[in-house]
Amino acid sequence: MSNPNTDLCLTFHRSYAKLRLQLDEELGIFHGIDFDDFALLHALASADGPTSLASLAAELSVSRSVMLRRLRPLEKIGLVNYHGGVSDRRIALRAAGLSLIKTAHDTVGGVCAKRSLFEDVERFYETQLKPESVRCSETRMDAQQ
Repeated sequence: MSNPNTDLCLTFHRSYAKLRLQLDEELGIFHGIDFDDFALLHALASADGPTSLASLAAELSVSRSVMLRRLRPLEKIGLVNYHGGVSDRRIALRAAGLSLIKTAHDTVGGVCAKRSLFEDVERFYETQLKPESVRCSETRMDAQQ
C-alpha cells in the first residue's frame, strides 16, 4: 500500500508541520502573532501601498472571508487598517505593524536557520527513494491517467 511519491509528500507535510509549530511558538512568545499573521503582515509590507482584499487573499491563497477574519484582530490591535466597501476594501500596514514585522523577520530567520524545511525530505529521499523508483512510479501513474 506504500507509494514512494505519497510517502515523499507525507514526509514533506510532517517536516512543514514541525517547522510551522516552531514558528507559531516563537512568533507567539516574542511578538503575539502566528505564522499566518506574519505572512499577512509581510505581504502588506512588501506591497506598494494599500492592497485590495481580493489581491491579498489571492497572494496568500485563502478566500476573501478567511482573509477578513484574519484582518479583524490585527486591526483591533492597531497593526493594519482597512477602508472602503466590501467590494473595494483596501488594506494597509500601520506603523505598529511595520515595526512588528521588521522585528519578527529576525525571529523567523532564526528559526529557519536552525531547521531547514527540507532536512527531513532530503533524508527520506536519500535513504528511502532511488531516483529510478520515483520516475518509474510517475510513469505508471501517467499511464493510469
